[in-house]
Amino acid sequence: MNRNIKNTILAGLGVTMMLLSYSSCSDTWDDHYDTNSDVLGKSSLWATMQNNGDLSDFRQILSATGCDKVLQTEQIYTVWAPVNGTFNKDSLLSVVNAGKKDDVVKRFVNNHISRFNYSVNESERMVTMLNNKRYHFSGNLMDGVGITSANNRCSNGVLHVVQEQLPFLNSIYEEIEVNPEFSMIYDFLRAYNNDSLDEDRSVSRGVDQDGNKIYVDSVTIFSNTILQALEALVYEEDSNYRALLPTNEAFQARYDEVYPLFKFNPSVDGADSLQEMNAKRYVLNDLFFNMNQNTHVQDSLVATTYNNRRPDFHVYYHPYETVNDTVGIMQTYDHKIACSNGEVYKFTEWPVSAADEVFHYIKVEAERGNSVNNATDYTNKCEVRNRTGFLGFGLSENGFADAVPTSSSVNPEIGFNIPNTLSGTYDIYAVMPSSWFKNLSDADMRPYQFRAQLFEMDSKGQMPTSATVRLADNATLSNNPENLVDTVFIDTYTFQNCYLNQEGNGVILKLVSYITSSKTRDFSREMLIDCILLIPHKDE
Repeated sequence: MNRNIKNTILAGLGVTMMLLSYSSCSDTWDDHYDTNSDVLGKSSLWATMQNNGDLSDFRQILSATGCDKVLQTEQIYTVWAPVNGTFNKDSLLSVVNAGKKDDVVKRFVNNHISRFNYSVNESERMVTMLNNKRYHFSGNLMDGVGITSANNRCSNGVLHVVQEQLPFLNSIYEEIEVNPEFSMIYDFLRAYNNDSLDEDRSVSRGVDQDGNKIYVDSVTIFSNTILQALEALVYEEDSNYRALLPTNEAFQARYDEVYPLFKFNPSVDGADSLQEMNAKRYVLNDLFFNMNQNTHVQDSLVATTYNNRRPDFHVYYHPYETVNDTVGIMQTYDHKIACSNGEVYKFTEWPVSAADEVFHYIKVEAERGNSVNNATDYTNKCEVRNRTGFLGFGLSENGFADAVPTSSSVNPEIGFNIPNTLSGTYDIYAVMPSSWFKNLSDADMRPYQFRAQLFEMDSKGQMPTSATVRLADNATLSNNPENLVDTVFIDTYTFQNCYLNQEGNGVILKLVSYITSSKTRDFSREMLIDCILLIPHKDE
C-alpha cells in the first residue's frame, strides 16, 4: 500500500477528531505524566521540532491544523515526526483549506502522536496513537518504519524522527465511511453514531461556576447503535472482523427486496420510519464475522448475529467451496481490502440469500408459559397442561401442550401468540404428537380433528375477538396418528403488517377442536400440540 494517504484524504468526510484509549508502557522511561526535569528536556516538543530543519513540512501541517498548540502544553506525548519529502504536504494543506481539517488531524497528525512517554528500547510494545490506531514499537522501528533520531527528550514528552510517514489503514468502519462504493451503508449507519466523554481518561482542571469539571484534554468514546445491535464493533481497533460489504447497487437491490416485509401496522408510531430503518438494519444481518470467534473457517463462518438458541440462522457452511450446487459465501467477492481491524470483501452481488438473512421461520413452543393466550376469546373450554421431559421422541424441546377439554362434551379451543411476524407470506403448520403420549401406550390412538382461525391486529391497534380469517376455508384438519409426531399443514397466509419486536400480540392462531358427539369414537377432543411453525412460503 502506498504510504502516502490514499488520494491524500477523500473529500466529503465529516469526521470529528477522536482521542481514544491509551496503552501503558513498561520501559525504563515509563514516566507518563512525570515532569521531572532530570528525565525530561527543557524545551517543549514544538520548540524542539522548530530547531530541526528536516521537520519543516510536518510543522507546517501541525500549524495549519492547530495541533502545534497541543504540543506546547504540559500534557505528555510521544511524537514520531516524518522528515520532509516523505508525504504530500501540499495535498494535505489543500484538504485543510477546503474545510476538512479534522480529517487531516485524524488520518495524518494523530497517526504520529501518542499519549505518554515511549522511548526506544529492545522490548516490543503495542502503542495506541491519538487516532486509536495501534502500532508495534520495537527497537528502532515503529510499525516497520525506521527511526533516524530517537529519544529526543522534551519538557512534555519525547520526539522520534522517522524516515517516512507511518502507514495508515482504515478500520472497517472507516472504509465504509470513505469508500464511495459503500456510501449507502454509511449514510444509514452514521445516523446512529454516538460520542461520549470518557471521564476516566480525560484530564480536567478545576470546575466551572456550576460545579462541572473543566476538561483540558477530552477523550471521547465512539460507538454506533446499529453495529452494537449487530455485535459488530468494526470501529474498534483491537478487533478482528471480516466484513462482506455490498456495493451501493447491491445494497439497493436487497433493500428493495426486503422492504415490503417490514410494513408495520398503521397504529404503530412512526410506522413508515420503522419500515425503512428495519429493512436497512436487517439487510446488514449477516455481513460481519468476528474472526476471534470463528475457529474453523474452512468448515463454517458464523456471523456476529448468531445465537446458539437459534442455531439454524446466521451460520454458513463450506464458505470456500461449492457443495450440492450451493456456492460458498466467500467464493464470489470482487475485491479484498486490508483494514486495521480485519478485512473487507467487496461484493457486487449479495453473498447470502434474503431468506437466510432476513425472512426466517417462526416457531412457537406450545408448552412455554407465554405461548398460549389465555383470554377466553382465544383459549376456552379446556385446561392447558404443559408436559415436558420427553427425551428421544422427536419433540421440539422435548415437550408439548395438552389441551384437555373441561368436560367430555365440549370441544377445546386453544390460542397461540405468534410473535415477530413480517408482512410476508408464510406456510402455517401445527406439529402434533399423537395420543400415544398421553399414557405412553397405544390404548387411545384416535386422531384430532380441528379447525384453525387467525386473528390479526386491526389498523387501529386492536386485537379482534372474531377471527380475521378462517384458515383452510374453514375446513376440518386432522393429524395422522400413525406418526408419533405429525406435522399438519394448515394454510398459506399473507400477513398485512409486520409485528417485529412489538409489545403485545399482533397475531394469534387459534385451534378449535371440531368433533360432533357422533364422532367421539373416531376422534379425540383432547389435543396435543408440540409447536406452531410459520415457514416463509417458497415463492418468496
